[in-house]
Amino acid sequence: MMRTIPDIAVLRGFGATESLIHLTGGQREVYRSGEIVLKPAVDDEMTNWVAEFYLNTHSDDFRLPEPVRSENGSFVYEGWQAWKYIEGMHREKPSIEEVELSVIFHEAIAKIPRPSFFDRPDMKNPWTIADKAAWDELLLDYHPRIAPSVELLRQCLRPIDDEPQLIHGDFGGNILFSEELPPAIIDFCPYWRPAAFAHAVIIADAIVWGGADVTMIKEGNRFENFYQHLVRAELRRVIELDTILRFYGRDIVNEIDTHQALIRAILIN
Repeated sequence: MMRTIPDIAVLRGFGATESLIHLTGGQREVYRSGEIVLKPAVDDEMTNWVAEFYLNTHSDDFRLPEPVRSENGSFVYEGWQAWKYIEGMHREKPSIEEVELSVIFHEAIAKIPRPSFFDRPDMKNPWTIADKAAWDELLLDYHPRIAPSVELLRQCLRPIDDEPQLIHGDFGGNILFSEELPPAIIDFCPYWRPAAFAHAVIIADAIVWGGADVTMIKEGNRFENFYQHLVRAELRRVIELDTILRFYGRDIVNEIDTHQALIRAILIN
């Protein structure tokens, strides 16, 4: 995927005056200019909604980014969004603290109504499609490299009717920790699923990407229907290997190998 860089007009539009520094994360398209961080706004409606969500959600237990309005008053300017730099560092090793924070965060936002943009027919990207497929809301044909793993996981699925709510669907990798401040939760990825699904995604990602042992699964057993949420969380991540290839041409299907330990653990649970 070709990297996009904000031009001088975008910087001026958000009042950014200092030289750009390329930051990691955000599909490699995040930049910092002084105290302002810029990132492409893929969907204007969702970007504006998330900005308002940041402004209206407050807690002593966590911090959220503060969005920056452009010179025309919008949170989107020539395809970019911006927010104030937020202090904190990613931790290399995942921990149960991330799950505890997820519980606090999702309890805090449990009453927020379902955003209307979820119903738009054009809300399609590799992640939303994989999510719908993992929840049996969409049927797909899968790349031969991942199809056997998808089938094994699908055999584990059972119906559940847990109440959905607004969740951060990519929580684990988007926490900044600080010694003096509450943790910051960034890059909010809105989905409408049960809160336990968000917790399950954290644990699945910790095992597949963070080097956590599969015994971390037991940390989720206190959540209702956790095993079924874990199956769906891992299924979503596996299907994403296919949908990212379809949308962007990034051939990452061989990453299915890194998922096998978790899949085996799920199968014997």
